[in-house]
Amino acid sequence: MTKIYLTQTGFFTARHGHGGALAEASHEHTFRYEITFHGPLNAEGYLIDFRDLSAAFKKEIDARFEGKDLCTFFENPTTEALCIWIYRRINDLFPHLYSVKVAEAEDRWTEYRGEE
Repeated sequence: MTKIYLTQTGFFTARHGHGGALAEASHEHTFRYEITFHGPLNAEGYLIDFRDLSAAFKKEIDARFEGKDLCTFFENPTTEALCIWIYRRINDLFPHLYSVKVAEAEDRWTEYRGEE
């Protein structure tokens, strides 16, 4: 059985700030995400329809966070918390989820694979 990795990306702009050791005033980022799935090809030769992923990502991620302050969603609005939240939400919607990566800048990424 042939298995494949499939990745779809997206982005949104949101604000966050931190107290504690991070101690940063509220500031804006364009958060970029990569969501990767892994599994067998179906009878038609694909894993998941990209159109289905795109629609779900726009509704569940982009529309929820675009232009918002992540402090209203998370007690600790870190990129790590956002990454874990996205993983859990997408895992509820699509099988074969492998990993979620979230970047707040081109040189800073977090990755979560569902490990606790």
